[in-house]
Amino acid sequence: MYIDEKESKRRHWEAEKARDNRAEIVRALSVGDVTRRELIRWGIFTSSGFLAAKNGLNPFVKSAYAQVPTGVPRSPLFGAKKFTQELPRLPVVEPYSLLKPDQFNNVPWPTHLGEPAARRLSYHTDFTMHKEAGLQIPADLINPMTGVGPIEGRPPGEYFAHQKWDKYLPKKGYILSLSQCAPGTKFHPNFEAQDANSVWSFGAGKGTRGGLPPLLKVRYGEPVTMRVYNNLPTSKSENNGFGINQASTHFHNAHNGAESDGACNAYHYPGTFYDYRWGLTLARSDKPEHKVVNRSGAALLKASGPDGNGGLIPVDGDFRELQGTLWFHDHRFFYTAENVYKGHFGAVNVYSGPDRGNERLQDGVNHCLPSGWVHDYGNLDFDVYLFVHDMAYRQNGQLFFDIFNMDGFLGDVMCVNMAYAPFMKVLPRKYRFRLNNACMSRFVQLALVTSAKKAVPFQFIANDGNFVVNPITLSMLDEQGTGERYDIVVDFSAFPVGSKIRLVNLLKHKNGKKPDKRLSINEALQGDKDDPAVGAIMEFVVSSSVQSVDAPGTTILASEKDWSKVPPVLTEQIPVITPTRVREIEFKHDSLNAAKDCLPSCEDKDFLPWVIRVDGESTHSLNANRISLLIPKPGETEHWVVSTGGGWDHPIHLHFEEGITINRGGDAIPATEKFVRKDVWRLRPGGTVKFQVTFGEFGGSYVNHCHNTVHEDFAMLMRYQVLSDDPNSPQYRIIPTPIPGPDGVTYIMKQDVLPEAWPKKSST
Repeated sequence: MYIDEKESKRRHWEAEKARDNRAEIVRALSVGDVTRRELIRWGIFTSSGFLAAKNGLNPFVKSAYAQVPTGVPRSPLFGAKKFTQELPRLPVVEPYSLLKPDQFNNVPWPTHLGEPAARRLSYHTDFTMHKEAGLQIPADLINPMTGVGPIEGRPPGEYFAHQKWDKYLPKKGYILSLSQCAPGTKFHPNFEAQDANSVWSFGAGKGTRGGLPPLLKVRYGEPVTMRVYNNLPTSKSENNGFGINQASTHFHNAHNGAESDGACNAYHYPGTFYDYRWGLTLARSDKPEHKVVNRSGAALLKASGPDGNGGLIPVDGDFRELQGTLWFHDHRFFYTAENVYKGHFGAVNVYSGPDRGNERLQDGVNHCLPSGWVHDYGNLDFDVYLFVHDMAYRQNGQLFFDIFNMDGFLGDVMCVNMAYAPFMKVLPRKYRFRLNNACMSRFVQLALVTSAKKAVPFQFIANDGNFVVNPITLSMLDEQGTGERYDIVVDFSAFPVGSKIRLVNLLKHKNGKKPDKRLSINEALQGDKDDPAVGAIMEFVVSSSVQSVDAPGTTILASEKDWSKVPPVLTEQIPVITPTRVREIEFKHDSLNAAKDCLPSCEDKDFLPWVIRVDGESTHSLNANRISLLIPKPGETEHWVVSTGGGWDHPIHLHFEEGITINRGGDAIPATEKFVRKDVWRLRPGGTVKFQVTFGEFGGSYVNHCHNTVHEDFAMLMRYQVLSDDPNSPQYRIIPTPIPGPDGVTYIMKQDVLPEAWPKKSST
């Protein structure tokens, strides 16, 4: 796909010109200057919606200068060398302590912020009531950036009121602004600074410019409100060629009501905010056996969060479902890949009794995993979140995204935490690394390698934020699909000061359909002319001292005792049981699937080749008003058998709940997956995964989709509906579908419920 940098200048010029032509078409499509139908008439697209096989446009047609495809030009590095910039640690956003609730259980922010109180109903509700009554709408309810529409993008009324509000009143609040990037934003000091509209990312506070992905530290037993302001340009054309200025932030993969899941078509526009309430509750909190009052002993203490003073806050729920390494990212239907790639993502560490983030606090519950000791919980000196993601740049150095290839997007520059090939100083002791594959389509397979090209063993402790029962010693990780998170513990104490250990990607791609093959360590370190993303992507330098991130200005010496440990048992196994029913879900490819009933609008797309089939019925692509699966009541356990064809691999993601991985059909299943809780499963080409899922106490509209976000944006996503068992809840019935617009949100009241949505298969 990427041409060899040793090729002739003519080849590079040809490939760059073709990419510039594609970028110009992308820009014209994004602002509505042209439609795909017009491009088909002009012969630029085929009738099936694919880029025409034209030289000077399509990277896969034969070059005019060689008997090979034109290819894609490599990104300029501007003389930058690997391992010449230090790893940027993700900036921690400090929450605000919310004030005492008023008589209506509205929760005020600190007075000096001037923020509207957090509350159960959206402020859009008041806006709509005034508008429908013909009354003058108060200025503080109107979008201040545009002067039209409501101040809050959360849809109005009871359908999107925060569920169980009184039970999980927020105690802390975060304010983030999704904005143009700050001046001087670079992925390496040698790189060109990004234009304001090349990168859209989060800044802490209201009205701030975007920066590195933020890190939020939250804890069980302390519900929070996350208020996200959309400060992006009001014009869709101000996007430097890709991305849309509408936002929907998904908390991946917390146990929340659908109104706070971020993927139910409730996106919001520039000038508005959206209040997400994260209950920080454990799953199964509604089951009597998991109530605090009905528990004692170890189960009571493990189902808990740190209280900030050395103690624990017991919480309802099943401690075996504790989560740790999560994240949040955009989920605007049809634009997820573009927006996430552009910078709309951040990290979340969730702390609990067992996963305290304090390696010196020994109370019989805390695992004392590598972290630090300065704070009661949430220490980060030896607990490091790493976003691994691939990028591409035009010759002028600006971020580039090619949306023509419906198989997937592959960048050629590997970054960690938005930095090209950084290094990190480490002490000769244990570290915990939270590895998140934040690529759009690329799978990775990572190993730690010495300067002698020997693999370094490590311990695998968590998959998708869920502890494995027992730590697993590995010398190489399994393949890691987009959105998957692997937590590992690495002990650098065996290496003398000055040693250099490299994090190496062994997995080669030829296209976005699936990985091509795993390379040996030697092959990967030599690099691959066809896939520049193979090879070393980060370096760890064993050092005699490091600067503390928990206590800035403090130096930690190598002589400091390492109190951390990895206990032999991290959690308990949730048993696989006889399910209430079995569902069969196929992720398929259909190149002739017409984009005939998109909701929201798929605008310029005429064909959506990625489809889903449930229980052998008809295939469908995304329509936010279409319900493909119906969960009739909480507490029921289902087994899902998910499969795909042989030409593609799909990392499928289930929102809201995690599943216990049972098997991969007749294929081998690694110890890192077998009976492990996950929320993203790589299906493997022609593969099948079976997992057990129990749906919990919240209701509403959720989704299941491919986390190759290009596939997702070409409609490989289905809505499923969880019905509440509370007759007084709006979620007791199927809720209407929100339709956002600049003037506010309306609803489609009648949903398209597919016949296969209704449960009809019992277990055998």
